[in-house]
Amino acid sequence: MFADVIAEVEGLDDAAWLAGLKQIEAEQRQLDARRAAMLAVGERRKSYRRDGHASMWGLLRASLGWSNAECRDRTQLARLIEAYREVGESLYETWISVANAAAIARGFANPRCGDQVGDVLGTLLTNAQRMEYDDFRHVVRRWELLADADGAHRDREQIHENRDAHFTEWQGQGTLLAQWGDIDTAINKQVFERFVQAEWDADWKWTVDTYGEAEACKALMPRTEAQRRADAASAILRRAGSIDRGVKAPRTVVNIHLDYQSFSDLMAVHGLFPERHVDPFEQGGLLATQLRCETADGDLIDPHAVLQAALEGYVRFVVLNDEGIPIRWGRQRRLFEGAARDAVMMLSNRCTHPGCRVAATHSEADHLTPWSQLGETEPANGGPRCRKHNRFRNVGYASHRDRYGGWHTYRPDGTEIR
Repeated sequence: MFADVIAEVEGLDDAAWLAGLKQIEAEQRQLDARRAAMLAVGERRKSYRRDGHASMWGLLRASLGWSNAECRDRTQLARLIEAYREVGESLYETWISVANAAAIARGFANPRCGDQVGDVLGTLLTNAQRMEYDDFRHVVRRWELLADADGAHRDREQIHENRDAHFTEWQGQGTLLAQWGDIDTAINKQVFERFVQAEWDADWKWTVDTYGEAEACKALMPRTEAQRRADAASAILRRAGSIDRGVKAPRTVVNIHLDYQSFSDLMAVHGLFPERHVDPFEQGGLLATQLRCETADGDLIDPHAVLQAALEGYVRFVVLNDEGIPIRWGRQRRLFEGAARDAVMMLSNRCTHPGCRVAATHSEADHLTPWSQLGETEPANGGPRCRKHNRFRNVGYASHRDRYGGWHTYRPDGTEIR
């Protein structure tokens, strides 16, 4: 009975509980690999025709009660495993998660660049074993963007053409709705988040002044997050309305990170460099995980839009070496400041502690090897850590960044958090 299962689980200590959870996950990965194999064979045989179904989806909806989303995701994975058996083996051997396998499958299903998955599959499978889903999905999306630069550009150009904004009022309630292309989104997002942070700082100051630093907490803040976001939007509009005509408003600088190979290829395609550097999807090019074209927070940007922005000069772009590090500093500085801090914060789009999702722009620049242990203040020795996890350094936790850009965090006993 299920009550017995609950009683068994409640009797486990934390170590046994985690071991049991990992065992269940391993069994689930094997089951998903078997299901994908079943679906692949059924689709190849057209077994769904037996009961008059026009497609595999019809059979799955009728016989298994699946939603369209489940039909899509699971048949995509089945088609990937049918084409590349090594993906099925990696899943069955529990080396990769179901979610990461599904991320590759979505890239394979892209009609404009799915046929190129085989060129980068080895790199994707290697990284699928060690990366959290959000980070790995970002790698796959980044590869899709650069593998299908022309098609993605047409999509993003259409989005830019369809940009729009509406301000409506109905029975005393105002609604502001806007949509932009990727470059405008990156700039406007940064402006908005700065104003939201200013509202949060004001609330926190009031809370500390009212209740004292020892008692202050988020629950005592006078406004909710939703209210602060709304007030931030009002502050932006009112500040814009208060600027005198002819006086320029403060300009926001957006950092866009682009690997050198993609940048030089892009320049060559448009006749600004004499020849292409190296095709990134041929032997000798960068690994798929080393290709970048995104903001500091990881929002992907159309490479053609980056070129236009670079030529117009209204963004700052950071060209990276093959290890993803743009610049170096020695021990002259104790803290990461200015461009040095910018360089550290672009090494990850979020706090590098496993499972944490605090954005890099809301994190602190942390030394991997502490300054007190002769750690240098240079990007290769830094990374973004949120305020909470930055303090873990004081109780024995340590972090390391490998040469492929992967982050590893270790407990005080030396074991890695996985």
